[in-house]
Amino acid sequence: MTDPKDARRRQFFRYVWAASYFMGIGISIAMTVLACIWIGMRADERFGLGTKGTLAGIFLGFPVAIYSIYYQVRVHFFHAHDADKKKEEEG
Repeated sequence: MTDPKDARRRQFFRYVWAASYFMGIGISIAMTVLACIWIGMRADERFGLGTKGTLAGIFLGFPVAIYSIYYQVRVHFFHAHDADKKKEEEG
């Protein structure tokens, strides 16, 4: 039989893992967008663009962040799933 304490502990660690994974994705979004905005602000200062560089950083930052999320999820979930399938086929 499975110990109820052990089951609760495993469930707790699953929740902690999920929370840390999704917090990492959120931080990744924020840092990507902020980095693009910062680069846009530096371009404004260097080339005298007014606010065009900052706006370009904002509009470029969100698609880059979305691609980053797509890549992280694809690599983490789908490559692990493919590896599991290969193990099942071999064994």
